[in-house]
Amino acid sequence: MSANAFQKLEEIYPEIVNLMEDEFNSHEFILKLAQKYQKNYVQALIEYAENDQPFQSVHSEIAKRLKKREDLVKHIDSKPSVNIFGLKSEAAIWRKVK
Repeated sequence: MSANAFQKLEEIYPEIVNLMEDEFNSHEFILKLAQKYQKNYVQALIEYAENDQPFQSVHSEIAKRLKKREDLVKHIDSKPSVNIFGLKSEAAIWRKVK
């Protein structure tokens, strides 16, 4: 796996976090990121094209990298939320760092 696609996504995390409410979940963050930077998002998906669940793998990697960005967000909880496929699954809840 090339870290380059994810590195490019991570570079835009500050912008996406800035667009979010004070508290948000991973599903909301990923949807906003995918809508605004479709090309970067698709490049990350391509990295996992051979994986049985490329979306889940990419979304998990996005959330893991977001968790490391303590300058931007604080992980406060996890709760069920509707994902991009309309299915309910656990999503991390984040609070912006001010």
